[in-house]
Amino acid sequence: MKKFIEKNILFPKRFGLMPYFWVFSLLLIISQILVTHKPFSWLDLVFALVYLKFYHDGYSIHRLVGLDIGIQFLIATYFTIKYPDGGGSLFIYTAWEIGSLPFKNKQFYQALIAYLIVSLSCVSYFIVTGPNKPYDIFATLFSLAFVIGSPFAARSVSNSYHRSYQARLNNRRFETIIKQNERDRIAKDLHDNLGQSFSMITLKSELANKLIDKDPQKAHQQLKDIAETSRSDLNLVRQIVADLNEKSIAGAMIDEEKNLSLAKIRQISINEDISNDWPKDIQHVLAAVIKEATTNVIRYSQANLMKFDFKEDSQNYLLEIQDDGIGLKSTKDHVSFGMVGMSTRLQDIDGKITVISNRGVTLKILIPKKA
Repeated sequence: MKKFIEKNILFPKRFGLMPYFWVFSLLLIISQILVTHKPFSWLDLVFALVYLKFYHDGYSIHRLVGLDIGIQFLIATYFTIKYPDGGGSLFIYTAWEIGSLPFKNKQFYQALIAYLIVSLSCVSYFIVTGPNKPYDIFATLFSLAFVIGSPFAARSVSNSYHRSYQARLNNRRFETIIKQNERDRIAKDLHDNLGQSFSMITLKSELANKLIDKDPQKAHQQLKDIAETSRSDLNLVRQIVADLNEKSIAGAMIDEEKNLSLAKIRQISINEDISNDWPKDIQHVLAAVIKEATTNVIRYSQANLMKFDFKEDSQNYLLEIQDDGIGLKSTKDHVSFGMVGMSTRLQDIDGKITVISNRGVTLKILIPKKA
């Protein structure tokens, strides 16, 4: 059942929601055409379903995609001739499909020429056989512009969406590469530092075992060296773990944007680039503050927007965090909103935080620059 749905109902993910919008509007147009014309034609309903089937299949590049498009042309021509007051709109759907497909230029222009020949032939047919009224000239010019421009407009939109899709894909690849590089760096640090120390501990342990009966004093010295080396390695491990736990402002902003997005809250960042050069210890503290503030906004604020404004002057680093939520109602809310934890973190780097509750909450953070 799942394979049937994926093959016959769902569209390729790279096209997003656009094909479903087109199908929905196409169903409305076909329903209106068939219902408003009497008597109702079951044959035309079958033709409409066939058109929908080949329209769906035409969104995938395969060796018979030309047949899919060709059958759409035939049915669109039939509907245009039989229902001149609306049947011709089927050409527009095929045009957008042609423009949306990842055709190479040669394939695109081949499909475009075939589309223009068929669609313009239908337009010419109505110009020749239809009533000659003044307003028909403008309607005809509008129809021609729409018929000719639709494939190019669709190709432009498709290329734009493809670039956006490719950018998101590359960002995920870069994240994977960065994580792998960080793993490699940690592995190198462990190998270069701890690996050598453990080798030395092993040798000293074996030597102490041999000396414990022959020369207890030297064995005692070896054991003392082992203990000192172990303490040094323990401190090194703690330092590595501390480095891993530290997060930059950029890293925190990426993580919290994802969390805000899940909560349907939009993140806006102003002048974030200047924070890339801020000292490491300040970035670490502010990353924790950003995380705490975001968590509180998601839990309590009922906000739609969260804004981060980064600034600095000759004496201070400044960060203003603002949301458009319900604000704080009492002193108790200040405590529950995590202000104590953020204040404690900032005190370690001589920073200060000011809370303003007016149409949401604004946090003004000031950290003095070290001389």
